[in-house]
Amino acid sequence: MIQGVYGVISDTILFYSKSENYVWNQPYGERSDTAVETSFRYAERPDGSVVTITRGQDVPREWRRFQSVTLRSPHPRPNLTYDYKGFKPHRNGWSINRERMEKYDREKKLIFPENPDGAIRLKMYLDESPGIPLQDLWVNIGKLEAASLENLGYATQKPEGLLERIIEASSNEGDLVADFFCGSGTTGAVAERLGRRWVMADLGRFGIHTSRKRLIDLQRTIHNQGKPYRAFDVYNLGRYERQWWQKASLQGADEEHRRVVLEFFQAETLQNAPSALIHGRKNGAFCHVDGIDSMFSRGEARAVAKAASEAGGKECYCLAWEFEMDLRLAVSALEQELGVKLKLIQIPREIMERNRKGPPPFLEMALLEAESVYRGKQDSRTVDIKLTKFLPSLAEVPTKELEALKERAAKSGFDFIDFWAVDFDWHADKPFNHHWQDYRTRRDRSLKTVSEAGHQYGKPGNYTACVKVVDIFGCDTSMTVEVKI
Repeated sequence: MIQGVYGVISDTILFYSKSENYVWNQPYGERSDTAVETSFRYAERPDGSVVTITRGQDVPREWRRFQSVTLRSPHPRPNLTYDYKGFKPHRNGWSINRERMEKYDREKKLIFPENPDGAIRLKMYLDESPGIPLQDLWVNIGKLEAASLENLGYATQKPEGLLERIIEASSNEGDLVADFFCGSGTTGAVAERLGRRWVMADLGRFGIHTSRKRLIDLQRTIHNQGKPYRAFDVYNLGRYERQWWQKASLQGADEEHRRVVLEFFQAETLQNAPSALIHGRKNGAFCHVDGIDSMFSRGEARAVAKAASEAGGKECYCLAWEFEMDLRLAVSALEQELGVKLKLIQIPREIMERNRKGPPPFLEMALLEAESVYRGKQDSRTVDIKLTKFLPSLAEVPTKELEALKERAAKSGFDFIDFWAVDFDWHADKPFNHHWQDYRTRRDRSLKTVSEAGHQYGKPGNYTACVKVVDIFGCDTSMTVEVKI
């Protein structure tokens, strides 16, 4: 095999259109001083007279430089072969129609030759020229430098200047721009800044989280400039990776899913289980494996705890892909009520890896605790939220780094928080609203642990605030806090 010796310093951008009806706004580049001197060799004085400019000649500001441009069509245009003021068209016809010709004539932009057999030409003024039409080699957009304030540390991040050129060329204000592999959110940020609507998607939750922070940061910038900004929504539209795994490797069966999970968890599968909710046993404790496409809820926790209690168990591992918000509080209450300790264990995504042999770490779900902070008198009371404890699940941590991070997380769990937000008037049937948020950036790694919203409710009563935390691995943890006014 021949080893290449030339460095790769270029990328290829592919341009597609579903039909011939597409948006194209020609991008232009700046003209160099040499290009101006070479192309714009004439100037029009204020009295209308024209002079030819020599190279290096100083041109007064009130003179308008222009170049003489042909009006000949580059290819035959039979419909544009009209005579104009006694001048015959070119063999291919004019490049513009009669209405445009008359418009240029009224604006005194036409150059009529002294020879009746000559060709009419057009004055293209330098101060009206948008620049040089860009071709397919872009050398004026540099790579994203490591020290750039724009750099978010995302491996595949592209320069905003690149996306700005693409979006401006292929869309107009108000158009919809889509990026289905959004990564760090450059497309959405640039589209928002340019007045376009946008839709972004990504399978990686850290990419979604990075994009969310980037758009919030842009909102803050726009707000500080005194301009209006738009809200955006974040949706989880499916559990595609697990659904594909279930179809491709598990024959679509939930029982096969439970068998695989218990095998990696190194637990015994119970053939004659005392309950349909008890699927295995490990170190004397029962095991429950939740459905592959469901969320382990309060109701399920109660049912599992009751089944384990009736079977004489004192402890049960509850293995699930996702857990309902505030589940730890409900589990603590169940332990007091039924005498069964439920351990909430996150199923690691590594079990879906093809040819996976050894078991990955199975870790307990993240722990989040928070409380209300009240300020002021009763009639003008404000509310904020204080984070009091956080332990990340570390489910996304590579095995070789796990032990060191476990120790660090136990000492200072807040170090693992990358973003957190509060919805002060949360309702289970409505989307989470970011009434307040704080997050770390590359330039500022500090993070507040008490919100600074000073939220005021309209009237006395009981309210529910929801706290959402995203850790440095991109994993979400949420809980609710009761507020009494």
